[in-house]
Amino acid sequence: MNVERTLRNLLFLIIGLEIAASPVAAHTGTTHAATPHWILFSFFVGGICVMAGVAAAIRRELLSIPLAGVLLTASAVTAVFGGIGLVETQIVGQTAPQLIAIYPVLSLFIGGLLAVGGFLLVLTRYPTKPQYALLCMVLAGWILYPTVMPGQGYYNPLGYLLVLSLPAIIAYIVWTDARGVLQSIRLQTTPKLVGIVAGLLMCVFFAFSAGTMSIKPDSGINAPTSAFIIPYNVASPLVVWPAVEWYFPSIPFTGYLSVGSFLLMAILGGLTGLNAAIVTQQWSGSESVSATPLFSGSLAASGATACCCCAPAFYGALSVLFGTAVTPVYWSFMIPSSPVGSTFFAASVLLLLWSIVRATGASAGDACAVAPSE
Repeated sequence: MNVERTLRNLLFLIIGLEIAASPVAAHTGTTHAATPHWILFSFFVGGICVMAGVAAAIRRELLSIPLAGVLLTASAVTAVFGGIGLVETQIVGQTAPQLIAIYPVLSLFIGGLLAVGGFLLVLTRYPTKPQYALLCMVLAGWILYPTVMPGQGYYNPLGYLLVLSLPAIIAYIVWTDARGVLQSIRLQTTPKLVGIVAGLLMCVFFAFSAGTMSIKPDSGINAPTSAFIIPYNVASPLVVWPAVEWYFPSIPFTGYLSVGSFLLMAILGGLTGLNAAIVTQQWSGSESVSATPLFSGSLAASGATACCCCAPAFYGALSVLFGTAVTPVYWSFMIPSSPVGSTFFAASVLLLLWSIVRATGASAGDACAVAPSE
């Protein structure tokens, strides 16, 4: 069975269970700061739809490459700012968390499925690529770690090893399977610039959707009234990392940056930017866009994953449609023992990495086992 489809269906099953098991709540809180949620939602979804439409139009040679580039840039910026707006004004969960007891079971099931599936795919289809099984094992470890470690393992060396090994494995796979394209992109200005811009947009989107940055600081009793920049520790991802927190009420702008959050942004931003750079290079170097079916697939994977990997933004979109009825979804992203956020992240890494190798000419394969480059 297609791994990409399986992961997607599993994600929606988990979300569906969360909503179905929750008490029915009123649809309230759909307007904040005089800005209706549906407007922000329209920007977010509209930007994504325009990107998909432009990709399809280019595939059929209905748009020129320069015009398509302008439309893609504008739609990407619109989607990013719409997503940030949703996150900044999303409805915060007010009721108690639901279904906490099933989180460990879900974690064991999803993590075990990913780990075993990675080994089986390598054994049956890619015997010369053991790094694919290792990647799936590490991502499975991300999902299982908070459940199997005592006290969620905030200071355990294994957690640091899991986090630091992920970018190393990704870099190794990209280098071995897409080295030639990386070297050619380095020598071309336009694809390189497009990749940098796309990666930075992805980092900004992730920073706001994950809550590491905000333009809507908390206010009320005991809230800070003056600007500050202080060091402190953050227990995410998986373990405790040194961080720097800042707050500038006059802008307003608040947030933090830790070693762990920087690694997450580097992974997601780097993979998204590389996808965009590869697509740009292929479009600009081809006489007929319709002759290369990989273009639309790579671009679609990048755009879809940009939403997938920013899990809290997904809750923001749901809160627009269903209000406080989706509060259990909020808790499924916020509680460390929940596998939902880490599953979204794992699926995003697999989709983006699969897209890169597929677009560089490797034979098509599942997201969990990127096709070999031979």
